[in-house]
Amino acid sequence: MQTAKLRPEQAVDQPVQFQSGSFFGLPNELLLRIISFLSPGSIRNLMVNRYLRPVCEQGLYESISLPGHPRRSIRLLETFLLRADLALLVRHLEIDLSWQYLGQFPQSQVPSVIQPNALEALLLAKNIQSLSIGGYAICEPEKAEFREAIFKMKLIRLELPMMLDPESDEECTYPGGFVFEESDDEEPAWSGDQDTWDGGPGNEIRKLLQAQPLLEEFKLSDPEVLGTTAKWLQANILASDVPSLKYVQAAPEVAMAFLRVAPRLESLNLMLRRWDKTRFSQMKTYSAAANLSIRHFAIRVSYSDKWFWDNLTAVLSLFPDTQDLSVTVNSLTADKTAKYFFAKVVDSIYVLPSLRNVDVTCETLHPQAPIILEVDMQSLIDSKTACPMLETVVDPKRRLWTFRPDRQVSTGFAVHLVGPLMDECSNLRALKDLPAPKELARNWR
Repeated sequence: MQTAKLRPEQAVDQPVQFQSGSFFGLPNELLLRIISFLSPGSIRNLMVNRYLRPVCEQGLYESISLPGHPRRSIRLLETFLLRADLALLVRHLEIDLSWQYLGQFPQSQVPSVIQPNALEALLLAKNIQSLSIGGYAICEPEKAEFREAIFKMKLIRLELPMMLDPESDEECTYPGGFVFEESDDEEPAWSGDQDTWDGGPGNEIRKLLQAQPLLEEFKLSDPEVLGTTAKWLQANILASDVPSLKYVQAAPEVAMAFLRVAPRLESLNLMLRRWDKTRFSQMKTYSAAANLSIRHFAIRVSYSDKWFWDNLTAVLSLFPDTQDLSVTVNSLTADKTAKYFFAKVVDSIYVLPSLRNVDVTCETLHPQAPIILEVDMQSLIDSKTACPMLETVVDPKRRLWTFRPDRQVSTGFAVHLVGPLMDECSNLRALKDLPAPKELARNWR
């Protein structure tokens, strides 16, 4: 491997010279690719060289992911206000604005400096193509200025705020006094004057979509979107509102609104909901009327949802062209092992003849509880037998399995363990940030 020959005075201000020529003879795309493999700390170290600084800044700011990190989000917005040129580098942004809710965090936990104007800072990031705003309900009536700012963006991906992803049927309280209880018949009660808001959140969601004709990915994970809002979307969303849409993540009721109008839709991610005969019948009607081909199907469901597990085959058959299947079992407890649910999925996938990849994940409210995540080898064999085109399986223990031809066994193939998957977000979760108030945390569980 060739090494750089540097003189002391050349180390900071001069191009790095290699035996075969200048390091800076490489195109920026390749330099960015190299930098993408480095940690933020390593990139900052490279920025002492003035020739590398521009490409390092682009590498640091092109894609920023700060979900659940309000303090770092504050610092980022301050940087935008101080360095508008850096804001222009951002293409992908996931940011947490929960600190905007007064009183959510004790004053001692919020940085002592003057908090930035979040809206003004976001407006400086004019080249954003992918946006996710967490902890801040921009579809509330008083957040019109935030929505107007998003109208001006040219987005390919949009994720609307997710105040909380419910993990049980318990009542949950949010900042501002908002209370959520899963219901098919009632709209959530806002702390503000909801009755005077013409069109409600459904109309605001549609306006956001209409302003983004290039939008390919839309995530609406917010549990506030229930009842009348979902029905409004089902009745009013048009194909012209989502001409480029390919991916939707939402509650089943909301997803139905897009199934019937998005001609390019190919990926569907259904959020946590209780299933019953009525919900299934509605989904069946919309999926049949859509006459489209969902190739990537994901669903999150409670371990205690008896109707769903008894009718899993029927649910999967709604999207028979699925090639990639992901099933997340929520709130797993010690009385039901991952082996049981993995086998339930395997017993049902025979209705997906084109299936190539399957992923079964188990979540628990109590990580310290002794949950058994092992699966039977026979279930892995059965999965390939049921779906001959199957290429990979990810089990609840987050291990990747493949299948190799083997004429010495009756099945004609052998199950091969590739190894454990890496958690891409593990390092980010380990970072400390503003802790949630204890009383709020209790309500969020």
